[in-house]
Amino acid sequence: MSTLALFKWTSPNTTLTLEVGEMTDVIFQEGNDIIANNIGPVLNYEDGEITEFAIINNAENEKQAKFYLDISEISDSLKEESFKYLLQTSTDGNNYETYKEGNFASATTGELVISDSEVLLSGRTYYRFIIYIDGNMENPTSMMNNSLKVTFNVVSFLRPITVEELGNQIALKSNGVKDTVNDIAITDEGIWETQDDYGTTYYFRGAAQNNYVKFAGYYWRIIRINGDGSLRLIYDGTSAHANGEISIDRQIGTSAFNSSYNDNAYIGYMYGQTGASTYEETHANINDSTIKEVVDNWYKVNINDKGYGDKVADIIYCNDRSIPTGYGDGNGLKMTNYSAMKRIIHDSTLSLKCANKNDAFTVSDEERGNGALTYPIGLIMVDEVLAAGGLWEVANNNYYLYIGRHIWTMSPSY
Repeated sequence: MSTLALFKWTSPNTTLTLEVGEMTDVIFQEGNDIIANNIGPVLNYEDGEITEFAIINNAENEKQAKFYLDISEISDSLKEESFKYLLQTSTDGNNYETYKEGNFASATTGELVISDSEVLLSGRTYYRFIIYIDGNMENPTSMMNNSLKVTFNVVSFLRPITVEELGNQIALKSNGVKDTVNDIAITDEGIWETQDDYGTTYYFRGAAQNNYVKFAGYYWRIIRINGDGSLRLIYDGTSAHANGEISIDRQIGTSAFNSSYNDNAYIGYMYGQTGASTYEETHANINDSTIKEVVDNWYKVNINDKGYGDKVADIIYCNDRSIPTGYGDGNGLKMTNYSAMKRIIHDSTLSLKCANKNDAFTVSDEERGNGALTYPIGLIMVDEVLAAGGLWEVANNNYYLYIGRHIWTMSPSY
């Protein structure tokens, strides 16, 4: 972002000057200097101190502008509702309409936003910025012989794309349905689609180059567009990292999934009773797993407490504890093979749907999910890893997922 134009105004005995600046495809044209030697109350704002300027927008992509005042000095005596400003616009330079107005009653030194995210129309747009003291209101004599020092700034930027627009763009690039996986993806294989609990989901497969996002001061990769249009992101560090780069910065830390492992309960992101005699008691969502405590604490400190929590969707994180027929009972110390093992290792298929509502972890959505989470964050699913092109490794008779580093997923094996 660049500061494109400015003027300074001091009351009284000063000159108001518009300085012209340029940025690619957005051109500011100079207006007349304004002399403000004897500013005083006026009955009509047209008799206030006026500066005129024009913006020519030749950009192909839609641009927005932020108009704001940078106040370096303002006397307390000028902080009156009668000390006002107007920002007007016109398409022909003759007929102006006021679309932003305010006063300096609550003004302090620093930034005073007049208009945020204003769309810059294509072609030429004319503007007038007016400062005046409203003579139709009471104006204490203490306002006399005080000063306001202010810089008027305009910052131009490309209009941010919405999540919905991004999802639509990605959907148009889909290579079709792919829900069977039996090979790794080394090169960028593009966008593929399948179904999740919300509808059609689009996911990146292979060495994607265009799925980076910076949010809350951290870098993330887009795993996929959920069926409701929201983005599913995975943490990728405090700085940008290239595909294939191995760095501890690409993880928030290391942790056991659970500190204990000798009971079916411990495969849960949350779990119930150990040594229980039923599946329901074993997999009740009562206790936090070791890794959930780590993830929740990171989210609280780095997302929630910094004011970014309202940007995060309440979406399902699936800890699929469903059991295929004949693969075990899922309680106590009984040997049990869970659905992810059969689905991935035996059948070479993937599913981004969550079989059981009890395993569909959400915060407050109890229609599709279990409403058991404190914060809307979880771990990646094994199906998402394989959809992205990850691979299995076998070591010491155990299966491991590998996508540049060994990782825990929310999908239990056995």
